[in-house]
Amino acid sequence: MARIRVLVVDDHRIFAESLAAALAAEPDVDVSAAGSGPAALRALERAAAEGRGYD
Repeated sequence: MARIRVLVVDDHRIFAESLAAALAAEPDVDVSAAGSGPAALRALERAAAEGRGYD
């Protein structure tokens, strides 16, 4: 089964880390995190350029 790619975005570090850790505990989830909207947009653009978009 293909892994699910998730981008967690939150400007509160503790919330982002907690959610990312919970999702990463799942065997089929690949998690990335961003701490702001602009950082999330950069992550999305980088992933798209690499042909590895998020689900």
